[in-house]
Amino acid sequence: MVEILNVIISLLILLLVSTFPLSVSSYRKKIILNKPLFDKMSLNILFNTYGLFIISFTNISYSIYFFLLILFSILINFANFIQFTNLISIKIIYKNYDFRDIVFFILINLIIFFNITGDPTLTWDGLENWYFKAQNFFYNYSFFDLNNIRGIDYYPHLGGFLWGFFWQNSYLQYEYFGRFIYIFIFLLSIFSITDLFKNKEFIKPLATVLIIIISYDDFLFRGYQDMLLFSFLIFISKYFYQYLENKKKTDLIICFLYLSLLPWIKNEGYLLVLVFTSSLLIVLKDISKKLVIFIFIILSWILIILKHYLFYKYLSFNPTHGANLDIIFNLDIFLNFFVSIFKGFFIAMFKYKIWLFILFSFFMLIKDNKFKKNEIIFFNFLKINLLLYFLAIIFIYYDFMDDHRGLYWWIHTTLDRLLYSISGFFIITIILIVNLKKIKF
Repeated sequence: MVEILNVIISLLILLLVSTFPLSVSSYRKKIILNKPLFDKMSLNILFNTYGLFIISFTNISYSIYFFLLILFSILINFANFIQFTNLISIKIIYKNYDFRDIVFFILINLIIFFNITGDPTLTWDGLENWYFKAQNFFYNYSFFDLNNIRGIDYYPHLGGFLWGFFWQNSYLQYEYFGRFIYIFIFLLSIFSITDLFKNKEFIKPLATVLIIIISYDDFLFRGYQDMLLFSFLIFISKYFYQYLENKKKTDLIICFLYLSLLPWIKNEGYLLVLVFTSSLLIVLKDISKKLVIFIFIILSWILIILKHYLFYKYLSFNPTHGANLDIIFNLDIFLNFFVSIFKGFFIAMFKYKIWLFILFSFFMLIKDNKFKKNEIIFFNFLKINLLLYFLAIIFIYYDFMDDHRGLYWWIHTTLDRLLYSISGFFIITIILIVNLKKIKF
């Protein structure tokens, strides 16, 4: 009974965090209600993640920060409650927000929370590496203490910090309560991207359930960080799409902020940022406001260099996990490699069936090709990203041919999770094809 209560309290805390600092009360200024509710929640999660990221480098008491965060959130939400006690305000909110989505979102969170509570077991990487990063922050240590813990020190720390922060500030202080933030962000990203459906009456709830079912992997909630990369890439694709559609710089800034956090979640974030920005350079000629995009690219690279510097100076830096970047070409080795890697691709895509829907959507979009100008630019951008990811993966895994653990080990233990993370960026193709076909029921 106590654990059930703590699950509910944990969800309430995450809901409070997702309602601060942006407030519904700004509807009078027409700032917030022109955005879907889950957009507003995702922005609050982004701002608060950045705040937590910054304090992870300090000696500030995480408990005090948490107390102030929740206090201000409660005060703002209480002020909103007082403000919305009149009937007109309630009608305005109800007209702009679909409360069925909110109830559905809360219900699915609770279902997965209780599933983790029933079996909170950690799996390999979570237990051997990420758990100790979370534990570092649970005891209120900072980024600069990570070289004194067990596990691989060159792994980034943001996911571990979120885990440790909410673990420390849970009622029972069981470690798995800290992992609820991963579930919350995972579901929030899917509910947010499905807001792009034009048919919201039936298609949106059906597609939301379908995407959750084919994207959910209980194994990855056992301490792995891939869910965060997956979710952040959903936000990145959505906000960049909205920037091309609406030309609002705020959407591009939000996209940049999410993108800049990827290398701090996993080292694969370097690959994700480099592929995204390289694809931008290729389509730059087709995008208006080229200078803004160019600044976006340069700042993204500067932040990668900054992250490299901090790890090189204070911890260690090894984004290739031991690969030596010496490329050996031998025809027999080359052929064996391609057989192994394509077998790995095949297995991974059937394990994470979201890829089957993504590839089918790509095929249908290429076949129809009935886009508006900005949609053409975005779809070309997606195709370039897909091609660069494929080439980058081929290069990276070929370099593991002479690793002492063997290519099979690398493919078997890492390729499926890498492809899963990347799939978040391309889920938007499902929305694009449904909107293009104007599917109705």
